[in-house]
Amino acid sequence: MNLLSRRAVTATAVAAVGLAFGLAGLAAGQAADSQPVAQSPGAGRVIAKGPGYSIVATSPGAGHQAPSAGETRVTDAPLETLHEPIVCQGQRVLNIDNRDIRFDGNAITAEDGCELHITNSRISAGGIAIRARNASVHIENSEIEGSKASIDATGGAQVYAEASTFRGAARRVGQSAIHDLGNNAWD
Repeated sequence: MNLLSRRAVTATAVAAVGLAFGLAGLAAGQAADSQPVAQSPGAGRVIAKGPGYSIVATSPGAGHQAPSAGETRVTDAPLETLHEPIVCQGQRVLNIDNRDIRFDGNAITAEDGCELHITNSRISAGGIAIRARNASVHIENSEIEGSKASIDATGGAQVYAEASTFRGAARRVGQSAIHDLGNNAWD
């Protein structure tokens, strides 16, 4: 057997072993994660899921429609109630994904260089939902509600919103900006 043939046989063997380990890991992962997934009737079967995502197989004509403008389908996470705000300060990145959180007072504060990402979440506050000061806030496919304000941006804060619903005033002061990237509902 020449050198080129050996390399081809070795590459095929490595690919076969990798495929076998990948399938074994997938089967082990499915067996270890045996929690049922709540689905609407006729939703199909879950192919894969993980933190913040779920891939579901459906049949054609199963009645699934994409959300219309301003309508969001955010999370099926359990409701959490927090009594203190979440605070992100300094040169940090904070990701909030697939959460349903209710706050007694103010909800989330991002300041002094913090980069905050909120995706697939529902945030409800008795005070201000998102307070940003000299920070960058990215909100996608989420519902943000504050009885005093949904967003309060000051001191050069940059807030980027896409495919989300906001209930409560959206305020900005000075050099701060709220960028509507589309498909948002501002109530």
